[in-house]
Amino acid sequence: MILIADSGSTKCDWHLYDEKNNKLFQKRTIGINPMILSDVEIRFVLQQVRVDILFEVTRVEFYCAGGNHEESKHRLIGLFRECFYKAKVLIEDDLEMAAKCIKGDAGVLCILGTGSNSCFYDGSNLHKRLPDLGYQVMDEGSGNYYGRELLRSYAYGYMPDELRKSFECAYNLQDDVMVNELYNGENPSSYLAKFAQFLIQHKEHTFVKKLIKNGVDKVFEHVLKPYSVEMKKHPTYFVGSIAFFLQNDITEEAYGRGYDSVYFIRKPIEYIVKEL
Repeated sequence: MILIADSGSTKCDWHLYDEKNNKLFQKRTIGINPMILSDVEIRFVLQQVRVDILFEVTRVEFYCAGGNHEESKHRLIGLFRECFYKAKVLIEDDLEMAAKCIKGDAGVLCILGTGSNSCFYDGSNLHKRLPDLGYQVMDEGSGNYYGRELLRSYAYGYMPDELRKSFECAYNLQDDVMVNELYNGENPSSYLAKFAQFLIQHKEHTFVKKLIKNGVDKVFEHVLKPYSVEMKKHPTYFVGSIAFFLQNDITEEAYGRGYDSVYFIRKPIEYIVKEL
């Protein structure tokens, strides 16, 4: 039995398949980001999954943000073996999973989910030209980026009144609550990303359209800038929920910059399954 997991910082999707590619189990938990969660917190999530599986797992494939760091990888392998002690464990980062989705073709990969990430995949290897410095410094165009921009517009008072009222109805915006989540919360990046849902719901509003365009511009100017040469020669694949829901804006910007081969993958785990 093969257990495959696709984890961002906010949520993790788990699918279990038999040797004939039949889905036996599916579950969603909070995201496991080894750069954020402690061993105790990760064990708790794994036990939530393990208790629902009635079969012996022989292989685990776990894809997550931060999975390319050696220390995090060794931590996760040890924790998974505690729960699935007979399984062979593979830990990869989210870009590796995205690369598997395009089945050996060369292309530029851009993940836009809770966070953002990018690389060029030559058909065999990933070429990453930007460091991973997290949501405090990078992550333009991601869920936490847009959440932060919405909160800034609310806090500084330049969010339009009609949006402000809806925003206040949708979330607990007490100062002490927000400060605690941002500075003492278990996952500030995920907390910020939750506000992006509001952006998606109101994306036709003029003010929100401008926020979206500014974010998309930054994706091309910063997240994808190191791969501009490859983007002229190969397709660009945008992966993740934020990319999926903003695909019209992203496509328009891509075409305007002369990149005419753009594709979107909302749930890469579904593509991985087809290759089992």
